[in-house]
Amino acid sequence: MKVSTTRKTTVPPCREDCPAGIDVPRYIRCIQNKDFSGSLAVIREKIPFPAVCGYACVHPCEIRCARVQVDEAMAIRMLKQAACEYGTYVTPAPEATPPSGHRVAVIGSGPAGLTAAYYLARIGHGVEVFDKNQRAGGMMRYAIPEYRLPGQALDDDLRFIRQSGVIFTGGKIIRLADILDKYDAILIATGNQLSKRLAIEGSELSGVLWGLDFLRSVKANEKLSLNKRRVCVIGGGNVAVDAALSAGRLGAKEVRIICLEKQEAMPAYPWEIAQALEEGITIEDGWGPKAIRGKESSVAGIECVRCISVFDDNHRFNPSYDLSATHFFGADTVIFAIGQAPDIDFIDTRDVKTHGDLIEVDADLMTGARGVFAAGEAVTGPSSIIDAIVQGRQAAASIDRYLGGTGSIDLPEEEYPGGKVHEPAPRGTCRHKSFVIDHVQPLAGFDPVEPGYDQETAVEEALRCLACDVRQFTVLVDPLLCKECGYCKEVCTLNVFASSDAFNPSGYKPVIAKDSDRCVGCLKCLYICPDFAVSIRNGGNSN
Repeated sequence: MKVSTTRKTTVPPCREDCPAGIDVPRYIRCIQNKDFSGSLAVIREKIPFPAVCGYACVHPCEIRCARVQVDEAMAIRMLKQAACEYGTYVTPAPEATPPSGHRVAVIGSGPAGLTAAYYLARIGHGVEVFDKNQRAGGMMRYAIPEYRLPGQALDDDLRFIRQSGVIFTGGKIIRLADILDKYDAILIATGNQLSKRLAIEGSELSGVLWGLDFLRSVKANEKLSLNKRRVCVIGGGNVAVDAALSAGRLGAKEVRIICLEKQEAMPAYPWEIAQALEEGITIEDGWGPKAIRGKESSVAGIECVRCISVFDDNHRFNPSYDLSATHFFGADTVIFAIGQAPDIDFIDTRDVKTHGDLIEVDADLMTGARGVFAAGEAVTGPSSIIDAIVQGRQAAASIDRYLGGTGSIDLPEEEYPGGKVHEPAPRGTCRHKSFVIDHVQPLAGFDPVEPGYDQETAVEEALRCLACDVRQFTVLVDPLLCKECGYCKEVCTLNVFASSDAFNPSGYKPVIAKDSDRCVGCLKCLYICPDFAVSIRNGGNSN
């Protein structure tokens, strides 16, 4: 069906739900035209970590993808991965920005700190990033397993960030008080790099490990043989799932995740839970740890008690238990992954306030100390890479304004054209699958579980995009025919329809098409309307 392709003012749902506001339809359109380098350029307009996000982004954009109206959501994250794998950084660099004369220190080289450093450097500020680790990348390098984020992807992004003029100094512990007078602004972006401890009987036994410490040891290739051992991981978040998956790859014969929540309420992402189940990991939900039992000085298992509820009536974390219901899980190794906290011992000034473990900031991410900002998980608590990137962007804009700039960190002259708009693949063309490692075979290595698309498959997947940023439809509802059944609102996930405040002559409040720009022409509303009140027209003119 030929449709109007006028650029619309409504932001498409995928871009609307991207925390960084990446122009998803435009970078997909580049791939449709086999322009992988152009696609990469579009992604880089908003984030300096396209390769990292191609593997490890939590892809909220896919949840809102308009393609779900006709079959399955686009594989947006994997198309980002394809852009990075097959594209090159060929876009011409903008003219050199005159140095501002200001110097900014960033403490922490995770996604928030490096994102802020990148944007500050390219608008003319001198930026030095400090980290206690020798190499940049923070938890992306030292804790996220290789099967989820290959080190090469991180190195590719870091190379470009360094080319922007960012200076990195690793292996150095910085005290805030020592640098307060040496820089015009300071950003604290140290993340959540400490494993929360649990005071529990038996936690001193040999074989008790802590989530992030365990994952760091795995990334450092330390000798951690779990061959033929029974492993229990305590916790329901992403760190717990990564610890369990890593334990399986290290040869454990049996891996259990024990968590307070029911499986459907676990804080880990659903696709990570699904991966754990596919790899043979057992989830024991609704149990809380009571005591670790040992034999001599080693772990023999963990005694758990039934969790009745995780949160109290005020929605605060406050688990309650049925102490009469207990269960013993045999184990040789217990890994606690019950949360993370920032290491803020280096903040030796009373002006930087904290709330619990987190740093307090104002709307501009400035702490109580003038010129000292904070961003990322040290402020928000555990989050995602893309959310940390967004915090880094906000910090860069705020710091630039503090230094006398406009706070504008995006360079409009970099905007890359998307190219020809193609007709989307017919409805029923489902999401293309990439090669996936066979979970039936023992997983002894840490190669990516989902390596990605070849170029041909990436183009085919991109052609599924409905181009809802440019394809135009007009939705009309006849107010005299509508009997307020609401079926159109039920079948439309794009929020096209709303209820009217006025009654029609038949006594019904007819549905109205409040936002035709969101329509993608799936026609579900037209087919389901029992009163034939809905009509769809090609193009944006409703007259």
